[in-house]
Amino acid sequence: MKIKSQIRKWGNSLGLIVPSSIVNDLKLEADTNILVSLEGDRLIIEQDKTLPTLDEILDSIPEDYRHPEDLQDFLESEPQGRELM
Repeated sequence: MKIKSQIRKWGNSLGLIVPSSIVNDLKLEADTNILVSLEGDRLIIEQDKTLPTLDEILDSIPEDYRHPEDLQDFLESEPQGRELM
């Protein structure tokens, strides 16, 4: 399937308009991470399906994050049985 699209100016970069039929077929969302490569004269765009590392996940937590109040008692509690700590 080939669908015409456009490359447009986006700040100091260029952006590719992805047609809605492709967005729907691939279940793409805004901020989807992609991999871009070149094979001959073809631009290959594919979803980046690599899982984030634990460090990347932890780094994404905002510094001002606070646990919900209903978890506070649990977080401040002492072990009640034979939990491994």
